[in-house]
Amino acid sequence: MNKIPTDDLIHIGVVVQDAHASARKFARMYGIEEWAVTDHTPQRLSKATTRGHASPQHFLTATGQAQTGLGPVTIRLVEPRGGWTTYQEFLLTKGEGIHHICTGVVDSARMAQLESWLAGQGVAIAQSAVLPDGVREVCLDTRDTLGGFYVQLLVADGERQTEKPDEVWNLADAIPEGGPLLPLGTFQMHFGVVVHDLMARVADWSRLFGLADWNFMNWRTAPGSLENPEYLGKPVDHAYFTTLFNFTPLLGFEVIQPTFGPSHYKENYRNLVGEGIHHVNASMLPDAASWKANAERLAKAGMPVVMGGGIGGGFANFYYVDTAKDLGYVTEVLHPGPEWEKGPAGIHPVMTADLSTTAP
Repeated sequence: MNKIPTDDLIHIGVVVQDAHASARKFARMYGIEEWAVTDHTPQRLSKATTRGHASPQHFLTATGQAQTGLGPVTIRLVEPRGGWTTYQEFLLTKGEGIHHICTGVVDSARMAQLESWLAGQGVAIAQSAVLPDGVREVCLDTRDTLGGFYVQLLVADGERQTEKPDEVWNLADAIPEGGPLLPLGTFQMHFGVVVHDLMARVADWSRLFGLADWNFMNWRTAPGSLENPEYLGKPVDHAYFTTLFNFTPLLGFEVIQPTFGPSHYKENYRNLVGEGIHHVNASMLPDAASWKANAERLAKAGMPVVMGGGIGGGFANFYYVDTAKDLGYVTEVLHPGPEWEKGPAGIHPVMTADLSTTAP
């Protein structure tokens, strides 16, 4: 069966204006001290193409890794420096943010099969280049199908060699005395993708990744659903239609269609830049006290809570912190509620669907 590989979370590709300034912000947030830096000049890249055209590319990458309880999380900051790239396009049209998620490594033969199949699925190769170590980076144009972001694959024949960086930035001095501002990887990670039409996007996710069974939630201001929700510090009556799924503990997605009332998803993201990755959820604090203390610490650092509430009749509480100016995306943080030990079984989906078969 053809499908886009989802081996694991290889890295998160974040497009930024200034890689060094952004690396300091990520160090402050997640405690990432060392960053491997490479200036990918047109002379160092071969077979570079953008949207089917041979095109010189120039971009700098700074790659850092956060160690978490679920495994390492690799952040790859990309600073466009010239030429025609989807990185520059993204920065010009959406600003800093998550440009791509790298989900797998394949060999050349498998990539050739995938390219042929993906063309028939309406997914083109948006950008490609071969690095000096022989690895080809391929960005699939999944914006219209998945919701405003690219999927990247690495193409390598044989064992991948670790590329020696041009330099290494040690940014330990950017980490606060009290430690990083936010723990990462204390909960199954998912990327929150905000879209216009959930069911249309689910059909695309299903055929591109071979996903069959879907559960849907209609989160709304009501007991047992969204409890005491707030938006920008005030009570709110709103709703959103969602589905949530994980390929691995570090590679999951929540696809979200705001349906009623004001929300950060709609007013502060989709209405401004269109579909895309609005937030990352990877942090769960042990109790309400630490959860509130963390929100206060982040607010003092210039990152206030912008939306939150309780879910599932005491199952958990959540808030979104406006880390977008620092990280390029909003951050979701949870803490277990009094009914956490009962598990999510008490939160019943509003609808289920099996997309593995079609009607005759």
